[in-house]
Amino acid sequence: MRTYYIFNINKDLSIITKEIPYNLYKMIENMYYNDTLNYGISFNMFNNLFNSINIDYVNTRINNLFKDNKYYTYNKDDRMHIITNKYKPEYSVLKVYNRFIKLDSNTIKPSILFNYLSNNDLFVCDFKNKDYFWLTDLVK
Repeated sequence: MRTYYIFNINKDLSIITKEIPYNLYKMIENMYYNDTLNYGISFNMFNNLFNSINIDYVNTRINNLFKDNKYYTYNKDDRMHIITNKYKPEYSVLKVYNRFIKLDSNTIKPSILFNYLSNNDLFVCDFKNKDYFWLTDLVK
């Protein structure tokens, strides 16, 4: 199972790091693995680097795009989007937060990434596997 964290990067930072995503990944990774001693600094950086996400808008948009897909379900109580496709096979769970989107999936290229999330400023990190990419690079 892979866990992808998807961040909506501040436009200025996006322009600066578009060609060298490693630097952006290392910055985010340092915040991810930060200890509580530096929590305040990381929190301030986190708020400055990432644009907020309109949770209701994103949830509604994803639900509208996938509602006719027989492999898709939306859990309204937990606000979780779930894709279970035994033929692909794919099992993916997506949850939208204020500053990032979390996607747990058993596949390297989850269908929800290709079918919905295609914003130019979305940066994807998988910290466990040391993987990172601009979403537009994956969708090309």
